[in-house]
Amino acid sequence: MTRSLPLVTICVPTYNSSRYLRETLDSLVSQSYGNLEVIISDNASQDDSVEIAQEYGRRYGFRVLVNETNSGPFRNWNNLIAEARGEYLALYHSDDVYGPDIVHKCVGLLEADPELGLVGTLATIVDENGAQLSATELPSGTAPDGRYRLADAFRAVVRSGGSRYFLVTPSVMVRRRMYRELGGFDTTGRFGSAGDYEMWLRIAAHAPVAVLPEYLMKYRVHSAQGSEQELRRNVALPDILEVLAAHAPAIQAGELLDEYRRYRARAIFKTALKQNCRGEFERSRETAALVGAGRYRVAALGLMAASLVRVNLALWPGRPWPCRIAREKA
Repeated sequence: MTRSLPLVTICVPTYNSSRYLRETLDSLVSQSYGNLEVIISDNASQDDSVEIAQEYGRRYGFRVLVNETNSGPFRNWNNLIAEARGEYLALYHSDDVYGPDIVHKCVGLLEADPELGLVGTLATIVDENGAQLSATELPSGTAPDGRYRLADAFRAVVRSGGSRYFLVTPSVMVRRRMYRELGGFDTTGRFGSAGDYEMWLRIAAHAPVAVLPEYLMKYRVHSAQGSEQELRRNVALPDILEVLAAHAPAIQAGELLDEYRRYRARAIFKTALKQNCRGEFERSRETAALVGAGRYRVAALGLMAASLVRVNLALWPGRPWPCRIAREKA
């Protein structure tokens, strides 16, 4: 007897998403997979997002939830998960565009391997107007078509950067029982904008995860999105460092821990250098003090001394700080 198609829930969180929402929802309407429910949860938008969502609700039966106050992105995501009825859940973003086979292919992989906790895909990166900027690649040392556990995922995150992504969050589809067994996204704020990666690593600690090496979506980069704001805003430490710190105790491989410590030291030093260049001298000293032993320790001590006497290294002759800090080879 042939098993009927499992129900898939596509969750679409929205907040001031009217510029791109129609294009996103049209791409969901065009999915080739035949057993979908779509739930849109608006997080107190001040534009026309709710009206657009309700229009698609009337036309296509999408469910529309409206929060009276903004609960923050991860609470909104958790609310969507609680409302979902599907065996597989995807959190698709309201500014991205999905190829017609992304759901079909992700379900196919999850059905073929019942142990998988989640699956993601590669993505084409586009700008505000939909023009292609680049395409995502797996980080170095990450084999395509692999089944990755925590150590593999941890290494891939450490080696991510630029167009190299391990998991493109708005491409990810999760087996429902993962949320049931492990809980939802952290809402304490501890992981900042990287709470999605904390969830993916938590799943990888309990089940293998996979990435389909196919370009099945368009990932839009623009100034209004949360992750882009985190990159552009003040020069705080990257949120991903807290995620990695939370999962590092479970890593057994010494060489991977060494690579992680180098990555962490470099990220801390680079942040402290940026703070100095912005004239935030006390903050720079505090950040540089977090650099542990290793290649960046001497440089961090020098940076702390410069910040103590309020020397702005942005004015150092011939030094284009902080852009040219070479990545240490693994």
